[in-house]
Amino acid sequence: MSVVRREARRRWIVVAVALAVLVAVPAGIAAAPAGAERVPPLALRQRMLDSAGTAFQGYVETRGTVVLPDLPQLSDVAGLLGGTTSMRVWHASPQAWRVAVLDPVGERDTYRTADGTYTWDFSRNLWTELTGEPVVRLPRAADLLPPELARRLLTDAGPGVPMRSLPGRRVAGVAAAGLRLTPADPDTTIRRVDVWADPATGLPLRVDVASAFTSRFLDLRRSAPPTSVLRPRGSPTSGFVTTAQPDVVSALNTVAGASLPGSLAGRARVPGPVEAVAVYGAGLSRFVVVAVPGRLGERTLAAARDVVRSGMLTVLVTRPSRRTYLLAGFVTPALLTRAQADLR
Repeated sequence: MSVVRREARRRWIVVAVALAVLVAVPAGIAAAPAGAERVPPLALRQRMLDSAGTAFQGYVETRGTVVLPDLPQLSDVAGLLGGTTSMRVWHASPQAWRVAVLDPVGERDTYRTADGTYTWDFSRNLWTELTGEPVVRLPRAADLLPPELARRLLTDAGPGVPMRSLPGRRVAGVAAAGLRLTPADPDTTIRRVDVWADPATGLPLRVDVASAFTSRFLDLRRSAPPTSVLRPRGSPTSGFVTTAQPDVVSALNTVAGASLPGSLAGRARVPGPVEAVAVYGAGLSRFVVVAVPGRLGERTLAAARDVVRSGMLTVLVTRPSRRTYLLAGFVTPALLTRAQADLR
C-alpha cells in the first residue's frame, strides 16, 4: 500500500470515528437520566387533563402496528394507526391550531379557526372549507398528537385505574415526568399505557400504548405560534371548494334502518344520537357496534369475516340475518363473541 493510500485511509478512519461520535452524542443525551421533577401519579394525571389550553409548536412522529382489515372508507385511518406518520403542529388553543401531515411529495394541512375547519392539499393545490360540526367522525391525524391522545386515554380509563410513577426521561429536550396506567379490566387488550409529560405545564409529550402505538414529540417549543401561521391563506393559483363534513349520524340512521339493543354482553349502551351505531361499556373495554347497510355491509363482510385480531384491536363482522354488524374495540375476542350472541 502506498504512503498516499495509507494516509488517505487514515483520514477516512478519522472521519468515520468523528461521525460515529457525532451520532452517538445525541443518543447518549437522550438516554441520560432526565432529572425530571417527581410528581405524584394523581397530581400528574390532573395536570395533563388540565393542559388543553397550553400553547405549543413542534414536530411529532407516530408509529403504529394496528392493522385494520381492508374495510371500505377506512384507508386513511388504517394508515394513521398502522404505519409511521410525521406531523408539524402549531397549537394556540383548542379553537386555534394547525396540523400538517408530511409525506415525500408535500403535505396535507388541517386548520382549526374561529370561523371553522379548513384543509390544504399541497399536491392538488386545493383549499377546502369544511362546514358543519359532525357529531360522529372518523379519527384524524390531530387526534393522535401526544396531548390529545393522552387526555383521551386518561379520560377513558377513569381516575380509578391503577397508576404508578415512571422514571423521568428526556423527550424533545424536556425533562419529562412519567406515568404508567395498568388497566385491571380483564376484557380490555390494553395492558399498559405509559405517558411522559412536562411536569410544569402537564403537557403530554410522549404516549406509548403497550407495544402497539407510540406518539412523541421530536422537537418542541413551549410557546404560542405566530397568528399568521394559523391563518388559512390561498394563492391566486390555488383552488378553493366548500363542502359539508360528512354527517355520519344522519346517513347511518337513514340507510341502516336498525335500532341496536340497550345492552350487549352485559354492557350497557352509552347514550348517543345514532340508532345504527352504539358504544357499549365503560373505560378502556368499551366497544362499538355498527349496523352496516346494503352493499357496504356485503363488502365489509367479505373483507373481515368472523373475528380479526390485530395486536390490541379486535374486529368481528357478523350477519345473523339479512343485516351486517361490525363490532370493534380494544377488547378480547371473547367479549365480542358474547356480544355477537346477543345480537342473534
